[in-house]
Amino acid sequence: MIETIAAVSTANGPGAIGIVRVSGPQTLAICKQVISRNQSLVSEDFILTNEKNAIFCDFVLENQPIDEIIFIFSKGPHSYTGEDLCEFHFHGNPILLKKSLSHIFTLGARPAQNGEFTKRAFLNGKLNLTKAEAIARLIESKSRVELELAQKNVFGRISQLSSKLRSDLISLKAECEAEIDFSTEDLTYESLEDRKSRILSVINLTKETLNSSKRAEKLVSQSSVVLFGEPNTGKSSLMNIILGKDRSIISEIPGTTRDFIAEEISLGGLPIRLIDTAGVRETQDVVEKMGIARSLKEVKSANLRIILVDGANPFNKEKFFDLHKDHLEGSVIVVNKFDCLHETWRLEDFKKLAKESGANALPISCKTGEGIAQLLSLISAALSQGESGSDLVLLEERQTYHLEQIQKNCLQALSLMTDNAPAEIVIEEINNALQEVGEINGQVSTEEVLGRIFSKFCVGK
Repeated sequence: MIETIAAVSTANGPGAIGIVRVSGPQTLAICKQVISRNQSLVSEDFILTNEKNAIFCDFVLENQPIDEIIFIFSKGPHSYTGEDLCEFHFHGNPILLKKSLSHIFTLGARPAQNGEFTKRAFLNGKLNLTKAEAIARLIESKSRVELELAQKNVFGRISQLSSKLRSDLISLKAECEAEIDFSTEDLTYESLEDRKSRILSVINLTKETLNSSKRAEKLVSQSSVVLFGEPNTGKSSLMNIILGKDRSIISEIPGTTRDFIAEEISLGGLPIRLIDTAGVRETQDVVEKMGIARSLKEVKSANLRIILVDGANPFNKEKFFDLHKDHLEGSVIVVNKFDCLHETWRLEDFKKLAKESGANALPISCKTGEGIAQLLSLISAALSQGESGSDLVLLEERQTYHLEQIQKNCLQALSLMTDNAPAEIVIEEINNALQEVGEINGQVSTEEVLGRIFSKFCVGK
């Protein structure tokens, strides 16, 4: 027998609203015991008559109302899970939610497992596996770009792709089978070259999709941006300006930052780990030396280095290039304190020197804000490398595996065609590819795979 499940579906902690969700065959019976209007429990007929309506009522426990709520009931199969489903919209006090949920458990429900509501929706045919995975990605997205890519998948991008693959493969299989079944008939079939061209188009589609996903993964993967340079060049000031808050301590005393400080932000829709490092200089301070060593380690592994230079001091070309020679290529050199630039600076000459070293150079002023917007744009452009999420597709690890298998099967089929192998053998490879297509949308799946996918969801989803 299918069990009735219940869970809090809103985030942990206090909030304006807290939602408890219940799904399964006992949902209606539970609702009749906890929903009250005008100091009387509601009837089953009242709940069914007002299906999908938002009902203002009381939630009662041991004949005592404990909160005024909004109640919504959906009769299966016309619900998110495909089963009888209800939601109780409480005021968002965690103690109240826990107390209400515990009472629902005493009335016949059990605690839902991670992702069990969405798993039931999948098992009841309300959504396919790619959409379920897209919902999980949608909830967990850490940047605008990742959110946009997840939204495309929620609205069927992967499903459309797998449908096209399936259609193309079935058509090719049908042509191969027709030649076998009606080989003695006076009929015209596709030429071998035509079939090879069709299987090649499937291979190219999988290849393009896999490459697109690799580029998308780079966009949604967190990039580390390190602020690097000598003491008092303005690294901590720039860190605070980008974050929009005072995170790093600012002082005229050299060596204030003795270890690196990291914060996660979204810049231009991209997830970034911004790191303020200890100023690099010769020092006898043991603790400061350790901080500099750690900072250098972060610099080496950074996706982008922002090297700050104090523009208010005389420019020493030899000292600068000797100190930063190992870090210049691909970096952005920021000449800070542009509002009080020293007379020895020749910015155009410096930009030329920077370009020759494979770096970009930009003047800014942390004091006046001049050049900050251009710097942020430069950082976004450098990390995205001109990529836009609008033309990309983001695959989950499982989907990538099945697409790679489809490509492998089709390459084998193409090789067999080239060697004039019997059509029966070619069809076997096409069947294998079709099996993999079915795995993408979950038409062919195992409990182990489903458990792995839905365990990533939160409990109430």
